[in-house]
Amino acid sequence: MAAILLSSDLNKRRGCLLYKNEKEVDSGSPSDVEILENPTDSNKRKLLHVLDDSEVVYEDEEGPITQADLQRWFVDDWDKRAPVKVSTDGCTNDFLMVGLSTKDMPVTKADSIDVLCDYIMAIEDDTTLERTWVRSFNPFKIEISVKDLQNILTTTQYMILRCFDMAVRLLANKESRRPKEEIINNRNHYMDMRFWRMVGFGKLPKYHQDPTTEELAKTLDCWPSMNYYITGCRYVLMPWKFNGCHALFVIDHVKKHVTFIDFTPTQDWCKHMPYKRFAEAIIMASKKYKIAYNKKRSGWADDIFKWEHIIQTGVPIDLRGFNTSYLVLQAMAMWGNDRRLKFVGDAKTLRRNFVIDLLSYEDNSCRYAIPANIQQRLVDIAKKD
Repeated sequence: MAAILLSSDLNKRRGCLLYKNEKEVDSGSPSDVEILENPTDSNKRKLLHVLDDSEVVYEDEEGPITQADLQRWFVDDWDKRAPVKVSTDGCTNDFLMVGLSTKDMPVTKADSIDVLCDYIMAIEDDTTLERTWVRSFNPFKIEISVKDLQNILTTTQYMILRCFDMAVRLLANKESRRPKEEIINNRNHYMDMRFWRMVGFGKLPKYHQDPTTEELAKTLDCWPSMNYYITGCRYVLMPWKFNGCHALFVIDHVKKHVTFIDFTPTQDWCKHMPYKRFAEAIIMASKKYKIAYNKKRSGWADDIFKWEHIIQTGVPIDLRGFNTSYLVLQAMAMWGNDRRLKFVGDAKTLRRNFVIDLLSYEDNSCRYAIPANIQQRLVDIAKKD
């Protein structure tokens, strides 16, 4: 009966942790307590409704389950069970998978991701939180700690810049795996936040050091996992940041226009002319972009500020702005496929999938610093694709 109840589709707690917090445990009332003569004697405990021991009460793939089997599993052998040991940082396989049975309760990919991310959020040990679980050196060093992963999973936190830069690196890595015929006509160049930092948008001149031509040109370099030259790219995808929120400038070198993709509400001061919001940014970006692109293509002197400007419509609006970075990354991944942009608006799903992508990154030099039980869960998740 217990097996039937646990695996039933009507069980709302199916696939969930047994107890997420103390509030979920019903302590009951004193009137619910029955005093036994010898509570430590397991031989005196019996099932409430005893049927014939040989009577079959349930059948599974391994055969029939009798009343005697239930008596043995849930009563006679109960006191013999081994306690679950959890270390100070909670890095045990039993803790990670408690409440999930791969036999009686089939686990979906989403379930596995939820369990793994819940585990990461439950880590409280200071030493573990400071550990680097993701590191990449090419084209420059980025390190992401366990604490950074927790910040990603917190839906009320902005994405930090190094995590965004790492996400763009993952995009370029995925792009390199696409069939060549799919990208030959509309090749994209993904920029990370280095260009935005070099421009110094929103900073006073005395707090900003102007970059060199070589530094600007590096933001247009081919990604290590790919083989192209910037002049062969139709689109340059330039992420930008306004007051903590991300936006995207799509520079089309064929049609010579710039598309602005903004996921925040239009502010009152520019509702009559929405382009005003981007005016200062595109002026500053245009000056530095001309320098960078001219380094790659001698004699190029176009001014993208003078190109046609378009504001992308039909995009989701993030009222609080915490998830604009994830929406920008989605836009970058979808741009150029000649299909309508379809965004995933579930912030929790976006963030959790991003954490899995980070931990599964094949060029992660810290992959083997990740606990073995988590590595195994990542392998299991990958198999469910």
